[in-house]
Amino acid sequence: MPDAIVSAAPMRLPVAGGGTDLPEFYQRSQTRVLAVAIDREVVVSVASDPEAARAAVPSQAGWYWVEHAAESADPYVGAAAACLETAPVVHVVVTSPIAPGSGLGGSGAYLVALVDALARHVGRVLPKPEIAEIAFTIERDLLGRTVGKQDSWVAAIGGAVQLDIDTKGHVFYHTRFDLLHAATRLLKDSQLLLFGLPETRDAATVLASSGLVNSAIVDTALRLTDENERAFLGQDIKQIGAVLRRHWDEKVRRNPAADHPACRRLTACADSMGVLGFKVVGAGGGGHLLVAVMPGRAQDLRASMATWGLRHIRVRPVATGLRRWFR
Repeated sequence: MPDAIVSAAPMRLPVAGGGTDLPEFYQRSQTRVLAVAIDREVVVSVASDPEAARAAVPSQAGWYWVEHAAESADPYVGAAAACLETAPVVHVVVTSPIAPGSGLGGSGAYLVALVDALARHVGRVLPKPEIAEIAFTIERDLLGRTVGKQDSWVAAIGGAVQLDIDTKGHVFYHTRFDLLHAATRLLKDSQLLLFGLPETRDAATVLASSGLVNSAIVDTALRLTDENERAFLGQDIKQIGAVLRRHWDEKVRRNPAADHPACRRLTACADSMGVLGFKVVGAGGGGHLLVAVMPGRAQDLRASMATWGLRHIRVRPVATGLRRWFR
């Protein structure tokens, strides 16, 4: 057996339909979610020997790093081992350039990589869709966190993905090369910008403050999904900004706990900064802000946001999902 088994899964940026991947939504009506995998990965190393596990993963400065020994009480490792019916007699090392709570789907990516590595450690190679569902089940059912299916499915499949979720929770996924191209172009041309907020927030905690989902809320969310998809495909940054703004306003109206000081400040001076729309990414509002900006205004916006303590994060979509190797 190799010294260490390594799995890596990407985080994601939302395109449309964010939030409707929660059971509270799709149990009422079939929903559709679109998202793209980005070049930020969670890497998980599993080995019987701690030194082998440590040596198998990146150790770059500034990266988030955590170790879980065989006797660790980490709930994710314990729940994954229980779900897979394997004893957690391993040493687990997790590393990522972005800390948990970022709003970029890091916990889903972590669980996808963890489930894959633990399964392969005992000689099981699971299909990626099965890994995505196991990861969702662990976080939602075993750990009781208010999460949806988007994070784990995008992490497992990669690229630009459309998820159609029926009322039973069954996921039918489609690779969307048109959306991958559009998202790549919008990010490359600095019409969409991602900024790191000074702090992170637990999406599950924020979502716990949400009110009950009713038919009107579901209908609004589905309409915004269609509008945002059309705007992305047309690379219409003004329309993208308008939909982002309506989406964010609706989220805060439903759940004031999702609001963020940076958003209130940005709202007050959006027009003067060339900002067309924005949202805190993540179901509950994490540690990153996605902004649609008028052409030619990106450099000024980056400079202004830096004075607020918000750092521009350069990301690009990637076509790959879960990656596996031995070390």
